[in-house]
Amino acid sequence: MKDMFGKLYIRSSEQVIGVLFVVRKVLGKRESLRMCKFSILIACYNKEKFIKDCIKSVLAQTYDNWECIVVDDCSTDGSYSFLKNISDSRFTFIRNDTRKYYSSTYAEALKHATGDICGILDGDDTLAESAMSVVAKRYKAHPHIGFIYTQHYWCDKSLRSKRCGLSASPKKGKSLAEMAHSGRHCFSHWRTFRLSLAEKGTIFPEGLQVSVDKNMGFALEELAKGAFLSKVTYFYRYYKGNMSLVQGGNQKATTKRLAKDRIRARQQNSTRVYPVIKIK
Repeated sequence: MKDMFGKLYIRSSEQVIGVLFVVRKVLGKRESLRMCKFSILIACYNKEKFIKDCIKSVLAQTYDNWECIVVDDCSTDGSYSFLKNISDSRFTFIRNDTRKYYSSTYAEALKHATGDICGILDGDDTLAESAMSVVAKRYKAHPHIGFIYTQHYWCDKSLRSKRCGLSASPKKGKSLAEMAHSGRHCFSHWRTFRLSLAEKGTIFPEGLQVSVDKNMGFALEELAKGAFLSKVTYFYRYYKGNMSLVQGGNQKATTKRLAKDRIRARQQNSTRVYPVIKIK
């Protein structure tokens, strides 16, 4: 029973036992996943209109073992003013001394990660409430998998879902780089990877301004086996001012060039490329 202030009162021992059982059951489920800590990495540049939604989606997660590293890339709007006023100790806020663009900014965020799994979240997008929980369960079920990416919803400026996203598993016998070179982009939101992979190779090269996400996939498939999960865990905001629209042509050309260079280097160096499988 609740009083006028919404406080909960329990009238009987049966109710007490029932509440304790439910609490223990919930905590037990969370404890089973507690070994896996998430590091959410956010790069922010002039996202004042959207960064609040982004942060709220992290705070709303049903999974509670996480940290969030946010790097502001010298925003000129009110983005950093909002961020630095967040007092939650699970957040770490960093501001670049000069504009470094997305790849270098994510590389900086990665340096501060202490979790087991890293998840990339753009400052104008949001996560589904169960995103971390869903992905953490898959990593636990597939210990040989080094990175997992999911499906997303393609949304308008107000985050109203427009259609299902572009994420997919590569064709049999094809790599992410080969798919991208042929014009098929498979590796998309939500992108996650085990932090241990950062010790094996460069995931975010310094200075890359566009196609950072595609290049990330090319790098990861040289470091470990990957997996695609068709469940939607991410809301991608597509609007005027979005990177895909502002630098769409440049991004497509850069992606093809990066894919071509990567394929050539693999052939020359006999680089092993790990498969990407589809999981449920």
